[in-house]
Amino acid sequence: ESEKKKFFDSDTYEPYFKYRIVKNDNEKILDKLSKVELISDVDPRISKFYIDLITSKAQANDLMYAVGNNQKVTEISKDRFGIPSPILFRNAARVMRGVVKNYHLAKSPSKTKDVLGYDEIVKVFDGVFNELGLEGWAVERSINISKNGIKIGVKRKQVLVNEEIQRSKFALRKSIVHEVGTHVLRSVNGKNTGFTALGNANLPAYLDVEEGLATWNESEMGVLTEDGLKKKAAYVYAIKIGENMSFRQLYNALLGSLPKYSAFNIVYRVKRGLADTAKPGIYTKDIVYFRGFRKVLKKLGEDKSLYPLLYAGKIDFKQCDWVREGLIPKAKIVPSKEMWNKIFTKVGI
Repeated sequence: ESEKKKFFDSDTYEPYFKYRIVKNDNEKILDKLSKVELISDVDPRISKFYIDLITSKAQANDLMYAVGNNQKVTEISKDRFGIPSPILFRNAARVMRGVVKNYHLAKSPSKTKDVLGYDEIVKVFDGVFNELGLEGWAVERSINISKNGIKIGVKRKQVLVNEEIQRSKFALRKSIVHEVGTHVLRSVNGKNTGFTALGNANLPAYLDVEEGLATWNESEMGVLTEDGLKKKAAYVYAIKIGENMSFRQLYNALLGSLPKYSAFNIVYRVKRGLADTAKPGIYTKDIVYFRGFRKVLKKLGEDKSLYPLLYAGKIDFKQCDWVREGLIPKAKIVPSKEMWNKIFTKVGI
């Protein structure tokens, strides 16, 4: 926030970010796990999944400890999450200039007085959890997330909410479909497989489906707006053009299609992890939103029967075969448009 203020108080200032590394035992744990070559009492595909996961977690640990080093953050994130392909960049650019006829979008709602505060939002979430039969899940106040933000804490079964939050009913429906209807349900079903990792963040490949499916669900439920889609496309656009631009240069480039605070937030997301933002560097993780949405659109457009399979856990499309073949059980909870309409009516949004 202090760097943001300096940025908007100047026409030339480039933000400088400092980071606090959380102390943990990752190095010791990963050193032990690195010696694992095979898990003998499970299907070979499960064994390979866990061996790959160990390597992936080591890379994630390296990325966490690289914060503040522009070059390392850039190299590791590009290797982990990839960079925009020419086709993906072109499609992102089209969305940025308003070419959205191939996407099922809702009209942005007019500003209304149906804005809910923290206590009202807690009641809504509690009602949703009850209707879905999600035991142990609760809303918790958090001062460590962005203003007006909502975030899922899978391990503790928490929906973390900024205590000063204000959300319209439309925006709250969008958050519930995205966060609970995708992230929570895939996690709960994943934990029911007996393989804990399928209920938590795992291999990078799952992330495209995770975020792509969340956006697909928004579209299906009529809460994905052009502004929402443009934001996801803007991440791709900024990642593609911004590696060798300073923070302000990239911000200025985005002002051609985004309001100033939206442009700042996009640049902040793709430059986080860096220290001196006047120097080259990029963090590519947010490519997964638009790339993932397009992947899910294509796959479900070809075969809608994949939808319930994807809810077996935090899996990617390749792992849908695991569900078909009975390697992991089918999802106990699969959302639908009809289900959400009934729930939203019952909880008053």
